[in-house]
Amino acid sequence: MNTLRRLPLLSRLGFGTRTIPGMRHASTEATVAATTPAATPVPVPAVDGAQKQGKERRPRSIPPPGHGERLWVHNHITANLIVYSLTPEMRSTKAFRQFAYTGKKLVPAKLRKDYWRPMAVVEFAAGKGDVGRSVFQKLRELKKRHLLEWEDEALLNMSRRERGKALNDQRGNAVADLAHVLAGRGKGNKVVVTEEDEEQGKKGRGNKKGQKIPLDGVVEVKKDGEAAEKVKLHQATVYWANEQDKYFAQEWTENVNHVVGLPEKGTNKGEEVVEPAASETEAAAEAPKTEAD
Repeated sequence: MNTLRRLPLLSRLGFGTRTIPGMRHASTEATVAATTPAATPVPVPAVDGAQKQGKERRPRSIPPPGHGERLWVHNHITANLIVYSLTPEMRSTKAFRQFAYTGKKLVPAKLRKDYWRPMAVVEFAAGKGDVGRSVFQKLRELKKRHLLEWEDEALLNMSRRERGKALNDQRGNAVADLAHVLAGRGKGNKVVVTEEDEEQGKKGRGNKKGQKIPLDGVVEVKKDGEAAEKVKLHQATVYWANEQDKYFAQEWTENVNHVVGLPEKGTNKGEEVVEPAASETEAAAEAPKTEAD
């Protein structure tokens, strides 16, 4: 017995029943709109020009205030590598640019804090960040030349391993380069006082904080192939972790002041707590004994 029933043609094609789409949705929207009150506009506070300027970013071509007034010299305690930095903490992205390939496994793969110590801090007067950045550039250039432009016969007679270790020993060269740059030597060195700096000093202009920019004394600098000439140089202060390091240089000009002990982190200029020299501490310890005798 056949239980299947043939459906009409219209029902099979879907024309049997027809609904109007969106009819119920339209009626629901109408009821919701009728019951909810109209939203009141919220007043927007006006933004003045000062707030807009605060949100704007500082252009990268303009350095932040105080940038370059201090220069840090970091030293590797085992290999005597040197890294110059404008910040107390080294940044790996910038530190590795100062390394050159001197041999297999002679260049550090990463910066370990337990292997690096600050050797010296060079400080310039307030508002003289451009002088510090100029010294930073000169020191990096001289360091690169020491690594790549050597013609010493003793290095030529060494093995590759020994030559790489000798080139990595940059501690003495760094101190000699620092004395050379702070003496105003080199083309475009901003340690030398220009006529514009003299005019600012005579007019009594200051930096953004209102501090006067001092002009420094006159020192004699011997130029190559010329007679001794008096040149005005900017004042610089060098803080040493070890006082014996400054004797790597043959001479220092009069515009450089030496202080034993590094400034503490997070302190401003003029507020540093400087560690006394070892000779001073020994003399202070022996003073009560002599009085008692």
